[in-house]
Amino acid sequence: MFADPVCAEVRGALLGSGQELGLRMHDGGTYLNMEGPQFSTRAESRIYRTWGVDVIGMTNLQEARLAREAEICYATVAMATDYDCWHESHEDVTVEAILAVMGRNVGNARKLVAATTPRLAAPRGCACGRALANAILTAPDRIPPESRERLDLLIGKYLPR
Repeated sequence: MFADPVCAEVRGALLGSGQELGLRMHDGGTYLNMEGPQFSTRAESRIYRTWGVDVIGMTNLQEARLAREAEICYATVAMATDYDCWHESHEDVTVEAILAVMGRNVGNARKLVAATTPRLAAPRGCACGRALANAILTAPDRIPPESRERLDLLIGKYLPR
């Protein structure tokens, strides 16, 4: 299942840490994953806004899917770098402008990770660690030994020995 790709418990830990640090945080939103690196056209940017998209990025979908397949809790920290080209009162986005904002965001990201890490040490009650429990459709006796060995790290706990 991938309906909710973000772990609510990790998201909550990040929000709590960010609020304690006084960082400007938003809980939730709609992320659009696009191929990149590229900038949107003004028309694309306007369409995304009509769809209710809050953040546009290029990596989140792949990261979230891989984390789910590895049964790893996952949450996104999206630090805005620009308003894309939809915001008429802002200059159009440039690589130089993005890099300058990213440089300023690095300090906040480091503080957030350092503050959140201790919160994640306690066991969580989420289902992330058992995401593959019902994902194997192949009958266990039909899985070739070489496939079992190759996939043991991810699915071994779900296959009878």
